Amino acid sequence: MRLILLLVLSFSVTQLSAEDLSSRLRQLLPGEEPSTVNERQFLHQRVREMYDGLEVAKISGKSTKKQISRIKSLLERTYLKRYTAGAELTDAFRTGQYDDATAAVIMALALEYFNIEYYALVDHWEAYLLVDPTGQKAAIRHPASRKRKEGMEATFQANFVELIRATIDPELEVRGEEQITKVFGDYFYDPRKLLTFGQLASYALFQQGNAAYRAGNYHEAVAFAERASCRENRPAFLVLRRAAEIQLAAKAQPEQSGDIATFYKFWTKNPANQYYPAAILNHFDEQQQMLLATDRPDLARRLLDDYAAKAPAGSAAWEQELIKLQRYRLIDHFYKQGRLDLAKQEAEALYAAEPDNETVRYLLGELIIGGLRRTNLKGGDFESLVQSTAERYPFIRKQDRFADLLLREIAWKVRDLFAVDQLSDANQALEHFRRALVDIPIGRERSLWTLTAFYAASDFYFRQKDYDKAREFIAEALRYSPEDHFLLHRSDLLTRY
Repeated sequence: MRLILLLVLSFSVTQLSAEDLSSRLRQLLPGEEPSTVNERQFLHQRVREMYDGLEVAKISGKSTKKQISRIKSLLERTYLKRYTAGAELTDAFRTGQYDDATAAVIMALALEYFNIEYYALVDHWEAYLLVDPTGQKAAIRHPASRKRKEGMEATFQANFVELIRATIDPELEVRGEEQITKVFGDYFYDPRKLLTFGQLASYALFQQGNAAYRAGNYHEAVAFAERASCRENRPAFLVLRRAAEIQLAAKAQPEQSGDIATFYKFWTKNPANQYYPAAILNHFDEQQQMLLATDRPDLARRLLDDYAAKAPAGSAAWEQELIKLQRYRLIDHFYKQGRLDLAKQEAEALYAAEPDNETVRYLLGELIIGGLRRTNLKGGDFESLVQSTAERYPFIRKQDRFADLLLREIAWKVRDLFAVDQLSDANQALEHFRRALVDIPIGRERSLWTLTAFYAASDFYFRQKDYDKAREFIAEALRYSPEDHFLLHRSDLLTRY
């Protein structure tokens, strides 16, 4: 269940624009636990203060090259004071401690504030940004970065390949420096490949996990690796997690060892023993994650067939768990790749098997909503599609983002009809919207669509100089959204007419 919850969390994606600070902070710190929410609020305040400091430094209006230079100088003086491996973003704002990942993230947030284009990369053991204000591709590295000695990068690559063999792929065969470099790029980070902000956020978690591992905090290392894996399918995260798990196993159960064939053998002899099927399931999941991280879902499906074929008689329930686990992983994999149709196929299969499973309903619902948001249909055609979707999947009405889609379309219809003075049709649409507000008591943006619909009606009558009617519609909107600042301001304004 913990695994499934992690997948669900990874699937929940904010719909705010990429430039929005709140959206960025959610990418860096996802989740709604009180501690996480408090941390995001703290960062939101401190990043806004950072922006204020950049404004005071009069960076706006300068050439891009000078802007970058001044931003870098101010950040290094204020936030990037002492390099500390595994430092979290909040550490930089509290104590001036940073690592390569937090330095890159803070610089990226500052550059975005001034609409300066940048590219993020991971060059072996450190992240950095690349900017190109004058066509010279200038690198922005953290203050403690140093020039590398000859052979350091080759040694780092070779050591990581050995770690792959020791953790997730013991049969990996690599010969020569060229092959080592290729495998390193496929499993770790290719120093030439650009990263999105979300991938940079995952790398920050990965670095915190590496620091925890080096400090012997293996449980923390596993947790950081899992959180990073929920954002992105990258084999390096699996390597870290498996390395930490091996250390934990060596401490807790040094006497237990054996390969997968031995587990199957013991399970067949002792079918009531729950340890062996659980261990095999865990081993299967590690192997399929490695295949999916290198984009080989076809081999992951074959892997499932192989594991299921070796199971002893009477293990039908276990095989269903195997299938279910793979479907969850495939949903996550396809979703992260933007292949929503394939992700939806897997979710549909899960739903067919367990129609009352709330987790399955949520995942399928989010995929359906994602598909609706990407359709080119508009107006009545889109509303009909939304309504038919709600009839086919009644459970989806309980999901906030679907409720927002329904309310949005009805509110926009009200707005558009009042805008062209089609009073009769507009009133019918408004009555439809009123019923929808009663039928759909949820929605993250419910207050926004309430404002849209009733303000459109109020504005129509304001233009007709029927101020009593204009006030009535604003008053009605306030009954649904009594704390809306715009409606309160509009209500106050209309008292003057």
